[in-house]
Amino acid sequence: MKKLLFLGIFFLTLFSSSSQACQDNEVILQLTTGTWASEVSWSITDSAGNLIDSTSQTYADTTTYYDTICLPNGCYSFNMFDTYGDGWQGGSYQLVDSLGNVISSGNLQGSYFFGTDLFGINGNCPILGCMMPNTINYNPSATIDDTSCTFLNDNVNLLYHWSDSTLPINGLGGSYTDVYGVVINGGEYAVIGSTMGTHIIDVTDPTQCYEAAFVPGAQQYNVTHRDYFSMDNYLYGVCDQGTSTLQIIDLTNLPNSVSLVYNSDSLISTSHNMFIDTLNRKLYSTNGDVLDISNPTHPTFLFNMGFSCHDLYVENDTGYFNCGGNGLQIYEMTTNSPQYVGSLTSYPDQGGNHSGWKKDNIYTLADENHGYSLKVIDVSDLNNIQVIALFNSDVDPSSIPHNLIIRDNFVYVSYYHDGLQIFDISNPNNPIKAGYYDTYLPDNHNGFAGNWGVDPLLPSGIILASDVQSGLFVLEFDYNEQSICNGDSLLFDTSYINTDGFYISNTFDTLGYSDIIVIELSAVPTTSSTQSFSICNGDSMVVGSNVYISSGNYTDTLSAFNGCDSIIYTSLLVNNNSYSFDTLVVFASIVWNGLTLSVSGDYSTLLINSVGCDSITSLNLTITDHTGILNINHKTTLFKTIDMLGQETPYKRNTPLFYIYDDGTIEKKIIIE
Repeated sequence: MKKLLFLGIFFLTLFSSSSQACQDNEVILQLTTGTWASEVSWSITDSAGNLIDSTSQTYADTTTYYDTICLPNGCYSFNMFDTYGDGWQGGSYQLVDSLGNVISSGNLQGSYFFGTDLFGINGNCPILGCMMPNTINYNPSATIDDTSCTFLNDNVNLLYHWSDSTLPINGLGGSYTDVYGVVINGGEYAVIGSTMGTHIIDVTDPTQCYEAAFVPGAQQYNVTHRDYFSMDNYLYGVCDQGTSTLQIIDLTNLPNSVSLVYNSDSLISTSHNMFIDTLNRKLYSTNGDVLDISNPTHPTFLFNMGFSCHDLYVENDTGYFNCGGNGLQIYEMTTNSPQYVGSLTSYPDQGGNHSGWKKDNIYTLADENHGYSLKVIDVSDLNNIQVIALFNSDVDPSSIPHNLIIRDNFVYVSYYHDGLQIFDISNPNNPIKAGYYDTYLPDNHNGFAGNWGVDPLLPSGIILASDVQSGLFVLEFDYNEQSICNGDSLLFDTSYINTDGFYISNTFDTLGYSDIIVIELSAVPTTSSTQSFSICNGDSMVVGSNVYISSGNYTDTLSAFNGCDSIIYTSLLVNNNSYSFDTLVVFASIVWNGLTLSVSGDYSTLLINSVGCDSITSLNLTITDHTGILNINHKTTLFKTIDMLGQETPYKRNTPLFYIYDDGTIEKKIIIE
């Protein structure tokens, strides 16, 4: 926002200072040059071809210039020239009116000597330009879309951008090298190399990132290559320029501090890249040296591969080496003596075999050549390695890939001028572009500029991308999550889908621009549960909208909280209530079920039986003598138990019996359990 404010103030100053000289419409030309700017020139002509303004200035590379132009109402052409015929090499222009509106913008890219853009000043002119508001080069004055719209991103969002404007510039026109992600003490960190050393950025909160630590490099200033890998709580770093060293940095105390615990050139002075086989605790450098890092801070020399390479990937002592013109070489190093396993030295669209990454039986390879495609390789049989698919960013015929990493079913590619590119390789025979974020805005594909490194492997899922010119980008892959109930289907594009996975489709808006639609579909399974209940006769049980009063097994289909089916299996037992009747003739009052009865008559009480249901007990009582109260619950000794036939019997549940006590008392009762 501060930059925009400054730009607005600058334009206002320009308009104000020249308002007395111009009686028509003041327009500011903002010209930003790329490389070979001395070949660039421009002019403005009216609809009759008359020259209105032009330049005779010789421009410097990568510089922004401003000119004030006075134009009457009318229709005009902005004409772009390049004396060599290879375009403006990253240069671009904007014409801005006194209100700050961009009335024309564009560039001359490709093998061209000349190009022109139409624009108008308060006139009914056919103005060509980008009519999409969410693009980099949106022209609100355009009346005809010229298909030039440049989109910054699709399905990838920027969470944070970090850079340091004080860093010196290297031979690639930037200050930054590779990027690497680490997890320490529950926090996530981005490690990015620069011309001065190693910057450790806390990205735990990806919207509030900050530089937690900096470690100066042994070689500084004109540095283009630094590479990193971690093991345990240690970060290993190498550099490929000057009098450099192998550095080992202890990250244990992050986010508070780090410490450089090893900084020596005795084992490695320069190395383009490296890889650590963490399982076997071996560090592989691209110069061929292999180090034992069983003691993480005291590396020792193990052996030399006997050859150098540009990059490598090692998995449990099996190494995949990117060897430029010698293709992909595969060696097994269990015995610390390299054993040749296989190679791929001839393949379609072959260039300089630069980098690669393996997941399961798929290896994805990048040749670092302008216009060359990436390769998907089947490595299930190392005696018969096959390229099964080619794919690319489809941005420009001169696009060039750099580094790549596979996570899940996606390959993340740092694609230089095209920025971050993401491809779905769930079907390795048919990779599909799933999203992108352009870290490098100039429309220029010459040389090596833009997105250098990428790391999507942090547990949070954020993506780290380093840009040679612009620094660190913290990104997120933003796709649509959809769920359906098991057995249902979803219409996607032109077909119905019903199985878990990612689905990608390229659609086109009303102006003909492509939009990548990515969804992750999950089919929610039907849930089921089993329940058993018992109720008493006369009660009922409700499941959903159904009411049950009889014993049996029932199945009900309900709607769960997620809207999908939930099947309830119910086993219901209906227990009966119990009843008993007793007749007693006594000589005195008695205590019956806690009640003192002193008058003859019929009595009833409601109890609970052993299954929790009603037990109704009735008594017909006759009292022949009222002189005393007999408590049949008094403490006496049971003498004998007899049944209704007078036969002695052991205790029986739920059966009426006579209990004869030592004092002559006889008690008739039913014990219900």
